[in-house]
Amino acid sequence: MQLELIGKLIGMFVDKILDEVFPNETGAARLQQIGLFTLIFVLEQRGETVTSTRLAELTGQSPSAVYKQLDKLDEIEVISRKKVTEKGRRGFSYVLSIKQNAKTKKLIRALETASK
Repeated sequence: MQLELIGKLIGMFVDKILDEVFPNETGAARLQQIGLFTLIFVLEQRGETVTSTRLAELTGQSPSAVYKQLDKLDEIEVISRKKVTEKGRRGFSYVLSIKQNAKTKKLIRALETASK
């Protein structure tokens, strides 16, 4: 039951990524978006802070390549970026999270209920 709901939840996001095609976008770029989304999802579930720098470190991709794909995920509204200032450092960074909508919130509530 719980695994089925998790599959539906992830599927809703992946479908949204696959449905939105950007001009001149390659299949490889779309796979990168799905991979980054999945990584954000997993890290967020573990309670880790997710940033583009962390994603670049984990994937071995350049920060600019990761940032480019994150822009696309942000544009189709499957992720959120929250601007944060790090204590003792200049500038800011963005903490990434999965953006919820009414359908995903409903599935998450069902998952929480099923796990009790």
